[in-house]
Amino acid sequence: MAAKVLPIAHSILDSPALRDLIAGAYDLPQPVHCELLTRGMNDVYLVRGGETTYASRVWRSGFRSEADVAYETAFLNFLDDAGIPVPAALPTRDGALYVPLRAPEGARHLSLFRWAAGAPFADNPDPDTAHRLGALFGRMHVMAKKFAPKEVRQVDSSGQLRRGLPDLQRMVAHRAGDSAWYARAVDAIANALKRLPEADAPKGPSHGDFHSFNAFIDNGEIVLLDFDNCGVDHWAAEISSFTWANDYIGGVDDAINESFVAGYESTRLMSTAERALMPLFYAAKELRFLIGFAENVNAVGHTTLLNPDLDWFGERTRRHIGALGIL
Repeated sequence: MAAKVLPIAHSILDSPALRDLIAGAYDLPQPVHCELLTRGMNDVYLVRGGETTYASRVWRSGFRSEADVAYETAFLNFLDDAGIPVPAALPTRDGALYVPLRAPEGARHLSLFRWAAGAPFADNPDPDTAHRLGALFGRMHVMAKKFAPKEVRQVDSSGQLRRGLPDLQRMVAHRAGDSAWYARAVDAIANALKRLPEADAPKGPSHGDFHSFNAFIDNGEIVLLDFDNCGVDHWAAEISSFTWANDYIGGVDDAINESFVAGYESTRLMSTAERALMPLFYAAKELRFLIGFAENVNAVGHTTLLNPDLDWFGERTRRHIGALGIL
């Protein structure tokens, strides 16, 4: 019996082949070296050109469109020009900020970024740095109002929840009551988000998934990383993302979240109505994270995204969404 050829969900591209592609596309010091650094939602490669280190991201096929990649790289370079510390995308010899390529599973895209030195804020969180991080995010949001890309990338949280629900229901099908509960939860959160007045929940270009591992600290200097989820979204959702992620990680002192929010409001003051929406955005973040895991589990695996288990999410989503009084 002949072996059956099966489709590929997420390939690992050959590092020497990527080295040759990068050396041809970018004007880098020689020699050029490339090796796989991490793989997950996307793959990141460590690249050296002479004595200079860079990071190269290769987006996963079918995960981000070319328009998404164009928006992210343009946003990063806008922020860099505005003085926000981010790893800007380097232009190719032709001036492009990304390179299209073909993998066995389909189209992918590659960008080369400045290297971010240091260690994640999560390794050693402290209230003073959290305050500086918050202030930096407030400044970023204020400056981002001037970002005018050719094509705007809108974050459709309600749509994402509804589209991902079937994947979540398949993942929890073995758990009594979960499928029906998450259907009700998604409907309630999606409807609540759709009804938000712009005046109460201002929007603008955002990071999209900020947490304490997405800021590197090097000798006191901060660099903001991983804008893969960036787009126009409610700015308060960004703050809730940070606080939720610290609760998810566990063991993070409440003073870190309090200092981050205080720092944010030192550069962009939220209205009373906006602050009142934080529990909604917190619950929405929790649900979106779980659904995002369910959508991508067969490409990146369980250990990449989910820790703790489904019991943890089952209990917390019921508690946090129930407390909103929208069911």
